[in-house]
Amino acid sequence: MARLKIGVIPIEGGHYYREALEEVTRAEELGFDSVWMEEHHAVTDHYWPSPLTVLAGFATRTSRVVLGTDILVAAFHHPVRLAEDVALLDVMSNGRVTLGIAIGYKPDEFALYGVELEKRGARFEEQLQIMKGLWTDGHVSFKGRYYTVEGRLEPPPVQRPHPPLWIGGWGDLTLKRAATLADNWIPGPTADLKRLLEGKRRFLDNRRAAGRTAPITEWPLTRDVIIADTDRAARELAERHIMVAYRNEYAGGWRHPFIDASIATDLDRLMADRFIIGGPEQCVATIRRFVEAYGMTHLICRTFFPGMPHTHIQRELELIAREVMPAFR
Repeated sequence: MARLKIGVIPIEGGHYYREALEEVTRAEELGFDSVWMEEHHAVTDHYWPSPLTVLAGFATRTSRVVLGTDILVAAFHHPVRLAEDVALLDVMSNGRVTLGIAIGYKPDEFALYGVELEKRGARFEEQLQIMKGLWTDGHVSFKGRYYTVEGRLEPPPVQRPHPPLWIGGWGDLTLKRAATLADNWIPGPTADLKRLLEGKRRFLDNRRAAGRTAPITEWPLTRDVIIADTDRAARELAERHIMVAYRNEYAGGWRHPFIDASIATDLDRLMADRFIIGGPEQCVATIRRFVEAYGMTHLICRTFFPGMPHTHIQRELELIAREVMPAFR
């Protein structure tokens, strides 16, 4: 079995930046491969609004881990500004950036930015074309339906032709864009195994149909992870913290495509083929299932849920490094 890469989404929410930095520097010491930031807006005690800013902070205190967005929402960024910020972060980190990007879905966030929810996919396609043009050619002369851009980018990113571009999301069009416009697909933590396998199949079919023959060597997967000394302790933490996120956020008006109230209050139904929750042995068994059934090569552990203490996340990093990593290396 190839070595499984393991990454982490640390504690979230802007006022926890110092704790997050502590977790990230510790994760690098412990041998984690990557660190990721999500993007959501105006959520109390959860999520960061500005993932690239936070990753720039992490870049100055780390030297090895990949710094990724999982996921940055394209609709709230001008493509030139985004291309520049990603390129600069790549320079600051000496070529450690992976850009996970998606079209977004939360109505209140679009209202906050005064951006239309409609046509966000068509705008996204223009954004990607502009960004890739700036990174690879340096100069862009673009006139589309949504953007008109003329000029060049300085400095260019360190990674050539550009930092890995992974598209997240689930719809048919999204899976087509991931297959034809990006380097990879990065599915989120909310999908169960059946949905993941179906998405992977469509993604690969779309690549073949587009004549893209380069093999996909990395299969990233974000999962909600709670590891503790015992299965029971992990389960109690899940009841206390994970369920808050699913009940109040996903099922609380977010209009998530497949987490609704009927499932968001039932931990057993949610856990099935979706979460990694338990003591070390249980977690290793669940991870192995995703490796064997899905082909996962890069596990991104989302560790923070509302109220989850920083001290527990620190403990989880130690448990993963000591008890989980050796089983896959």
